[in-house]
Amino acid sequence: MKIISGKFKGCVLKNLKVSRTRPTSQKVRKAIFDVLGNVIENKSILDLFSGTGSLGFEALSRGAKNVTFVEKNKQCLKMIKDNARFLKVTDNCRLAAQDVFAFLDFSLQQKQNFQIIFADPPYYYGLTEKLLHKVSSLLVNAKFEILVLEHYKKDILPHRVNGIELLQIKKYGDTFVSFYLINSK
Repeated sequence: MKIISGKFKGCVLKNLKVSRTRPTSQKVRKAIFDVLGNVIENKSILDLFSGTGSLGFEALSRGAKNVTFVEKNKQCLKMIKDNARFLKVTDNCRLAAQDVFAFLDFSLQQKQNFQIIFADPPYYYGLTEKLLHKVSSLLVNAKFEILVLEHYKKDILPHRVNGIELLQIKKYGDTFVSFYLINSK
């Protein structure tokens, strides 16, 4: 797993082959960050279903202020921690070893704010739409701006849910990436 751009460009990170982990490909990561552009700079990032952490580390490389990685697989969390040490960004990383939905409830109670959310839930479990609705239910007390949702091509997602509106969808084989603008007014 290689960082594509930014201050860590070219750094090769540890990658763990876990049967249920489907790392975001370099092609898809590049496309995501091409769409986001400089919006990522100085933002607090929430990386849900982090897996390898590739999206969060790419965001840090491109100037994000900090990243909270939420992942319940212990092997993945250890690898994320090792990669944070390797890049010397441990002060900019927080690891949450728990279920994504439990974390979202907790973070709301703690009044934690993240401007950009990356989410790459496992395919075939119906988690994508559930996550979209969960994020929309948190908008009253949160200051989210953008949700980047990686999902299976056959997942049919709504164009609008409460204060969340679909901006665009990028297609890469079986993987779709939906970019949502979050209006938390």
